[in-house]
Amino acid sequence: MSGIKHVRLLLIEDDESHIELIRRAFDAWQSLFDLSVAHTLREAHALLAGDTAGFDLIICDWRLPDGNGLELLDPSHALPVILMTGYGDERVAVEAIRAGALDYIVKSEAAFLDLPRIAQRALRQWQSIQSQRHFEQALRDIEARYRLITENTSDLIAILDNHHRFRYVSPSCINLLGRSPEELIGRDAFEELHPNDMPNSAEYWQGIVQHQRATVTFRYRHTNGSWRWFECDIKAVEHENAPAAIVIGRDITARRELEERLFQVQKMDALGRLSGGIAHDFNNLLAVIAGCAELARQSLPDDHPATLELIEIQHATERASTLTRQLLAFARRQTFDPRPTDLNALIRDMHKLLRRLIHENIALHMHLAPDLWQVRADPGQIEQVLVNLAVNARDAMADGGALTITTENVVIDEAFERIYPSLNVGEYVRLTVSDTGIGMDEETRRRAFEPFFTTKHPGEGTGLGLSTCYGIVTCHGGAIDLASEPGRGTVVTIYLPRAPTVDPPGWATVDQCADLGGSETILLVEDDPAVRSLAMRVLRAHGYTVLEASNGREAIAHADGGATIDLLLSDHVLPYTSGIALADHLTFLQPQIRVLFMTGYAVELQQPTHQAINAPVIKKPFTPTELLQKVRAILDTRRKDHSM
Repeated sequence: MSGIKHVRLLLIEDDESHIELIRRAFDAWQSLFDLSVAHTLREAHALLAGDTAGFDLIICDWRLPDGNGLELLDPSHALPVILMTGYGDERVAVEAIRAGALDYIVKSEAAFLDLPRIAQRALRQWQSIQSQRHFEQALRDIEARYRLITENTSDLIAILDNHHRFRYVSPSCINLLGRSPEELIGRDAFEELHPNDMPNSAEYWQGIVQHQRATVTFRYRHTNGSWRWFECDIKAVEHENAPAAIVIGRDITARRELEERLFQVQKMDALGRLSGGIAHDFNNLLAVIAGCAELARQSLPDDHPATLELIEIQHATERASTLTRQLLAFARRQTFDPRPTDLNALIRDMHKLLRRLIHENIALHMHLAPDLWQVRADPGQIEQVLVNLAVNARDAMADGGALTITTENVVIDEAFERIYPSLNVGEYVRLTVSDTGIGMDEETRRRAFEPFFTTKHPGEGTGLGLSTCYGIVTCHGGAIDLASEPGRGTVVTIYLPRAPTVDPPGWATVDQCADLGGSETILLVEDDPAVRSLAMRVLRAHGYTVLEASNGREAIAHADGGATIDLLLSDHVLPYTSGIALADHLTFLQPQIRVLFMTGYAVELQQPTHQAINAPVIKKPFTPTELLQKVRAILDTRRKDHSM
């Protein structure tokens, strides 16, 4: 009777003589038992329903005036019952036990005297039953919690045997892999593993079976053919008396794609900085080559033997200049003239051009949103993007296919911003250019925007087409993405910001001028000696007074020395300062100064303070004639301003 200090018994008996005999039997056990009596089932139910009942055991006659003692075996009472009968019928005993009675006795004086012992045995049995019930209920609760977790988790939970076959798979595999648990049970878990991840599998598995824990990252094939990235924690266990492993895997595909995008952005930014620097230096060299070639031609008669060679040099310089412009486009340092642009109208105007670019066996489809927002873009550069993409699509569809151009309005929210880190939340126009060509493998797709990367044969392409598109789109504050698989074509998606309602002022226009000579004073600021020497010789040869400076300090020294300056001709990037800062300082000292910038790439606009911010720009490489035309036009603009 371990754990029971005082037992409350309910005796249900209508025979007073039997009640008296039972009372006497329990008199010797008063310290352990407290006996209450009910003569009918009705009285018993009243006692059992009372707030102070608290009975531990029921001893009940089989037949009572108002019913059968088996009625007390209602599970709702949850009390142990010993049945008494005046008949030694085995059938009655079997029926009583089946109905839930713990024990039964055949009424006799000896049986009554033995009731205290029988009661103690019944209570011990009841305690054992209750413990077993609690244990089973605990197991059911654990199983219910386990099922609740495994059947509702978004992670993949699996049990693998020692031959890495699935023995259990959580229902989440339906969403994660497109397969039901029944399809996976019994299959080798390595079957759908990415081939590039297989070499590590044996090593990982060997560590696991040696009772080590492993954290692994790998790709697994979805039923739609795509590869999903999983980060898995794998632990060796014993399952059904055999070695096994529990796998808990989380789908990190979105995270990996974001990491890859960030890595690509960082890599492309680094390549852009390198390309921009190279293109800037080449433009300085090309400016000297182009300028000297033109001066040499001007000094020779047309029939001179060297004239044709000089013409070839000029043509080669122009071709080289085209390459540097493409590099600058990739580096996002090309000069551009953004304005509110109707992308639909631009695409419609290009229809004939695009039709000529692609083969006759390629269909051209356009799906243009009727209510498309305007974008703030340089139309010429967006045309270049479309041309580059159309040419790439044409080359990918040698046997014919379809080129489709689609436009639509989209709103970028915070969730979408995480996919495209370079975009801000707001309104954009999405331009999609898709083809049905041969597509790209993963390695080609990852490197598609890198400058000079090409899969074409030597002489068929420079590898600057997509990199130029990348630079142009990002320079416009947008984003470009490429999706492709071998045999499934390519889809290029471009996001361009919606144009503001009021467009900021653009660069001042410059008119051509026939008379290229002059007598004004020009402050020439250029850190490249060859470019500076060429510009100085050209300007002085046409009558201008030229003050030279290789940096901002020397330029300021000329102004502080009392020289009256009519025009500042300055490189945009200078040692110690920028061209804009220098122009800002000099125009403050001498407000009449006009400004012309030279640059190998775009002027990076800053907050305007004086007129320098609106100064025109001449792009390197330029010819002597182009330089003289720009200089003369700006100085003539000054004359017009003074005459008004």
